[in-house]
Amino acid sequence: MKKSNSEPQENSILTGQNYGSSSYQTIQNGEGIDWNVEIDVKGQVNTGPEEDNVSFSFSKLLQYTGPGWLMSIAYLDPGNLESDLQAGAIAGHKLLWLLLWSHMAGLLIQTLSARLGVVTQEHLAQLVRKNYKRPASAAIWMFTQLAIIGSDIQEIIGTAIALKIIFNLKLWIGVMITATDTFLFMWLQQYGVRKMEIFFMSLIGVMIACFWVEMFASHPNIDLLLKGILIPEIPKEARVQAVGMVGCVIMPHNMFLHSALVMSRHLGKNPSEKKKKEANFYFAIESTLALITSYLINLAIVVVFAQVFYKPGQVITQLPGLYDASEVLSRTLGKYAKYFWALGLLAAGQCSTMTGTLAGQYVVEGFLGAIFRKQWHRVAVTRAVALVPSMLVAIYAVDRFDTMGEILNVLQSLCLPAAIIPILKLTASSKIMSSTFQNSALEIEVTEEGE
Repeated sequence: MKKSNSEPQENSILTGQNYGSSSYQTIQNGEGIDWNVEIDVKGQVNTGPEEDNVSFSFSKLLQYTGPGWLMSIAYLDPGNLESDLQAGAIAGHKLLWLLLWSHMAGLLIQTLSARLGVVTQEHLAQLVRKNYKRPASAAIWMFTQLAIIGSDIQEIIGTAIALKIIFNLKLWIGVMITATDTFLFMWLQQYGVRKMEIFFMSLIGVMIACFWVEMFASHPNIDLLLKGILIPEIPKEARVQAVGMVGCVIMPHNMFLHSALVMSRHLGKNPSEKKKKEANFYFAIESTLALITSYLINLAIVVVFAQVFYKPGQVITQLPGLYDASEVLSRTLGKYAKYFWALGLLAAGQCSTMTGTLAGQYVVEGFLGAIFRKQWHRVAVTRAVALVPSMLVAIYAVDRFDTMGEILNVLQSLCLPAAIIPILKLTASSKIMSSTFQNSALEIEVTEEGE
């Protein structure tokens, strides 16, 4: 016996449908792409009717699959890859346990982010704006925007380095090419969130293939690998890398992104608690699978550089960077190894650049409202803020690329409280979350202050 919880809609598990955005209909009618339309992912993919007998369904999981994989891309951006290779080069396998626990902590926070979006049908930026006084809301926005800009710089640099390795382009040319990513993403958005999700999941597949091929080629030491996962240890010389690893894995803007992406699933006009429970259940499974995959990719990079670069007792005077990594891999694993590395790095840069753009859209519009008349205005402004420092470093301080990446990873750690505290506070509020979905571990009342 099934209870209909949504209007009759044509639905496809693979393609989904758009129930709120005019852009989809524009393409279907053959009128071309409207670059000025505001993209609203809310309710684009139907999840079917509410079922009385709730049991696991693989087809139902496919309907909810997508937001968690887009969220996991932030765990695989060039900043993470650089953190991984430096952790492996400086500490060997010893920080694998921290990588694991960072992913587990990230999963907890991301699950709360998804729950917040499902239950309230509003994303984190909107809720912070509604429930915090202006000074606090402004401070949270500034820290989050700073984290987005820092992440965007790393993504631009990572993509530029990948293009240099593959095509031998100058770094500043690679930086300029990344500016076109914005328009590629805007074009992709026009075809609906489902196709965008499939595109990003394909790029994650490219990363899995590239980095795991290199890990097996490095002949990993299984004993050291397991010891690194199971025994907590932070070598004195790797303390900065440890802090940076936490910051680049658990990223502030990702919580804002995930709370918005889950709203792409159409739960009905007035979804019941049972339907919301179903959504939370499948989103939790999807996020777990996505972050397990993310962990395995990051682990592969740490292990590769622990094998080919790390020597116990060796004092490293200069940290290896994303470009240095390609040279090291060529010398140790063969001349083609650098191309596997570059292809994986390029996929990581493209993925994270586009999801970062989407996160920026939600953060700006959630905190400030529709201050930009056209979508590309906001994208152009935020991209320019990241392009300028990246271009300056590419032209005048090429040797500082990797140092800047390390600093930006630590910056992410410093910005974390701006996202974690609101998530914990809002999900524990009985005013915002019903008692069924309230985070009972931390019961807090939030008074709606608004603007």
